[in-house]
Amino acid sequence: MEVAVERSVHGGLALGRTKTGQVALVRGAIPGERVVADLRSQKGVLMGTTLQVLEPSHDRVPASFHPGLDFSHMTYARQLVEKRAVVVDALARARRQAKAGAAPMAGAVAVAGSAPVVPAPSEWAYRSGIQPATAPAGLGYRRPESNEVVVMGSDPVATAGVDAAWQRAVAMRANAARGAVELVIRANDEGHALVALVAHTTARRLLPLAHALVNSGITGVALAPHDPRGRFRSGTERLAGERTILQRYGDVVVSVNASSFAQPNPAAAGALYQELARWAGAGENAVELFAGGGAISFHLARTFARVTAIEIDRSAVMRGERDAARLGLGNVEFVRQDARLAPVPRDAELVVVDPPRAGLSAEVRAAIAASPAARLLYVSCDAATWARDVADFEARGFRLARFVPYDFYPQTHHVELLSELVRS
Repeated sequence: MEVAVERSVHGGLALGRTKTGQVALVRGAIPGERVVADLRSQKGVLMGTTLQVLEPSHDRVPASFHPGLDFSHMTYARQLVEKRAVVVDALARARRQAKAGAAPMAGAVAVAGSAPVVPAPSEWAYRSGIQPATAPAGLGYRRPESNEVVVMGSDPVATAGVDAAWQRAVAMRANAARGAVELVIRANDEGHALVALVAHTTARRLLPLAHALVNSGITGVALAPHDPRGRFRSGTERLAGERTILQRYGDVVVSVNASSFAQPNPAAAGALYQELARWAGAGENAVELFAGGGAISFHLARTFARVTAIEIDRSAVMRGERDAARLGLGNVEFVRQDARLAPVPRDAELVVVDPPRAGLSAEVRAAIAASPAARLLYVSCDAATWARDVADFEARGFRLARFVPYDFYPQTHHVELLSELVRS
């Protein structure tokens, strides 16, 4: 069906209307274009993919062959414009749903309009961590909502160190024939790389491959048993070489491994962490929820007398404690606890959160609102859940003082957010 595209919405989609006035959500289109799309009704909404562009935008460029780069059909400047528009739209929608007052909505939208997305340091070759799927012909990525693997010779958004590890893995035949269904590759700025084999087979069968990879130059190899519940739900086992490598994020160098989460664009994330530290200022006591390995907490430790880092993942806490000792940061204390259950310390002046894509649960929002902390710094990787949480905090007596979108993932629809909420 023919669709006149109006605006970008959350999730990498563009909203438009058919000739009959029906609303349609389309992938691969740019606002202002007229396209032909393959549309199907999903939960009462027409959704689909662009098949033909009838009236192209002047910002359209040839799209990447990488199936996960859903914004690569736009110039990078246009990508940043659309990401900011999605953030503004998400916040306005969340506030309307929460029946927030008109005054704060107008003020925050004005802030968003004057705060462009901070571009990533590099548009390509920026990812220090990837998870390609295996196929008999090599490595690649699955098409959205499909098991079909698009085999590629390399990943255009992977760093040079990751790409070198990719080529070594292919040369060692680390593919489905060896029992691995996916590879996780992480490399630091010096090119030291870790590989985790996500496999159905046993460690004993993978040992020859693991040692061959280490002998070829890979720093360390681990096994992550395939688990349909989600990646790394069954843990990991070291097969050969080192468990961790060191990576710089802003002002600190921390240890990372292949299986735990660490921002895969260290240069962009480091810039956000440095700005967060400037916003945080100085004080006595700060607490970070969802602290991971502690990169943000380590930035706060320079100006706060005590920092409490709360994280549930055991390996992340262990790495954080070792890094704090290596960095000489005795004022950072790691607490292994579920952030949903952890009480905010009564003497906390500042709370910092960097939750998963699902955002903050109602329990966490209530605990923060009930705490004595005067300020909340909220880092988010999802505009919709961030907007929902901001609207809820505003209903609880907070005010959105400022926020800045950051681009960690060029060529995709994803956008990061750094925001500050203060007691009204």
